[in-house]
Amino acid sequence: MNYIIIGNSAAGLFASEGLRKVDSQGKITVLTADHYPPYSRCLTTYYLAGDIREEQLFLRTTEELARLNLNTHYRVRVTGLDPEGQRVSTASGEVFDYDRCLIATGASAVRLDIAGAALPEVFTLRHLENAKAIQKFIKKGRKAVIIGGGLVSLKSAYALRKQGMEVHVIVSSGYILSQMLNSSAAERLEEHLKDHGIHISLNSDVAAIKGKEHVEAVELKCGRIIDTNLVIIGKGVQPNVEPFLNSGLKINHGILVNEYLETNLPHVYAAGDVAETWDFLRECPRINAVWPNATEQGRVAALNMAGRKTIYKGSMGMNSVDFFGLRIISGGVITPLAHKKDIENALPWKVTEGQESWSKPLAKASTYQSLIWKGNYLKGYVLIGYPERAGLLTAMIRTQEPLAPEVQRNIEAGNRKIVKLK
Repeated sequence: MNYIIIGNSAAGLFASEGLRKVDSQGKITVLTADHYPPYSRCLTTYYLAGDIREEQLFLRTTEELARLNLNTHYRVRVTGLDPEGQRVSTASGEVFDYDRCLIATGASAVRLDIAGAALPEVFTLRHLENAKAIQKFIKKGRKAVIIGGGLVSLKSAYALRKQGMEVHVIVSSGYILSQMLNSSAAERLEEHLKDHGIHISLNSDVAAIKGKEHVEAVELKCGRIIDTNLVIIGKGVQPNVEPFLNSGLKINHGILVNEYLETNLPHVYAAGDVAETWDFLRECPRINAVWPNATEQGRVAALNMAGRKTIYKGSMGMNSVDFFGLRIISGGVITPLAHKKDIENALPWKVTEGQESWSKPLAKASTYQSLIWKGNYLKGYVLIGYPERAGLLTAMIRTQEPLAPEVQRNIEAGNRKIVKLK
């Protein structure tokens, strides 16, 4: 069997390993635009912060990759897919034939179309090359502006602040991490970040980046000017679907797949941040672009590519992060959903919110919990400060079994250690 995997991050790597476990003789060709062997994009901000060394970013050793017997092509830009001829074309003119093809091209950072966005000190942070370029401008006492209030933006702010820079975060929405936290949790995190010297401006938008040859300042739409030496744009990502727009693939926001991670094209699969998989909580196709989802999708796609029919049960959103010693974890639905079917099936949504302690500025003593229920089913959670057995809550969401009142009370009281799953 001749396999092609387009992409070499989480989904691509775990698909390669999954294929090799069930097909020791098949030819596996990996086409990647990356310059480096597989590494964790999630850790690039901790690399910038000085928390880890560059070698700690890489997911596998040279020896481990060699044992997979992969035919890997680096710095390759895929430009097209021919489903009838079962071929993949590249910008260099090379053509690769396949029996089975996995698209795991991930996503790219969104750039801003504003004046000054092309200045040399303006960056996005998605790849190791970006982190290395930003690292050259990091110096204690310098100023940085981060545009966006999402996870990459705040992790970038944390990294630069830890390196002694003055950091200002510009957020267009009413609170930070709006895709990961509810407003109550976001307020507590905002307080914690400000205690550590990060300036945050909510409900603000950038009008322009000022400077002739180099970045000098950022101008907000309200007219305010913030002096800065460095700008990092963190306004989300877009799935890398461009090479496949003329291939006949069904594409919504990402590439649509079924429960076997098959696309509408024969012998073509998709996984990771480029794939719209079934979100079993929202009951609709959705991109939940987080590392654990990508790794699981890569493994399941590999089994199906090798003829081992395996159902992917669906994805859910989840994230975990640490800011200056304060651990935050969320999973599933973070605020109640409003669907017509919810009214029809008469299962009420409920939020239980608890604040065991919040002692400013002693982050390690600060804890907060929010649980999202639909009837007797746990649908999501937000935790600050005490992550113990958070995996238990994730398991409860995934199993989607009704929980007894006693179990619910223990969970709501924060007594996760005494709760057992069947």
